[in-house]
Amino acid sequence: MEVKKVSEKGGILKFSVKETDSAFANALRRTVMNNVPIFAVEDVSVFENNSVLFDEFLAHRLAMLPIRSGLKNYGEGESVTMTLEKEGPGMVYSKDVKSTDTKVEVLEKMIPLVKLKKGQRVKLEMKAVAGTGKEHAKWQPAIAAYEQQGEDGFLFMLETHGNLDNAEIIKSAVERLKEKAAEFKKALKDI
Repeated sequence: MEVKKVSEKGGILKFSVKETDSAFANALRRTVMNNVPIFAVEDVSVFENNSVLFDEFLAHRLAMLPIRSGLKNYGEGESVTMTLEKEGPGMVYSKDVKSTDTKVEVLEKMIPLVKLKKGQRVKLEMKAVAGTGKEHAKWQPAIAAYEQQGEDGFLFMLETHGNLDNAEIIKSAVERLKEKAAEFKKALKDI
């Protein structure tokens, strides 16, 4: 198998893979989108929210924030506590979300969450949980696609959401594929 980087710009990686088939290409694409764990906000406890947004709507906005960790010290299902406390007047931005672990943080700092008027306040506590895209789209680390180049293999396109670098995503996906293959091989012995 021959793998060659074509380009990488603005979070979009393009690479070619030769001497393989569409089954492998699709397995890699699906593994990237469904089996690479990243952090996303899962549980939100609302202590105070008299903003214009309902609790559920604010929780949904928080769940879609890109959270960076690298997952070097966290496994799937593990969590980190985060807080958000702000009083108006003014805009509440993603930079106002604070983490109890300095290695786990909201990546994009200027995402507007809600505008507060004088006297309005939000006070929340949330858990960022490591999960995978097969559970919910908020845990997909990237958009992955490929196209066949006739007899010349496949051109992959990978666009990260920023939670992990493209190289980290591919490495994690390949590790997951290896684990699944080893599980399958072991299961075959039991037949």
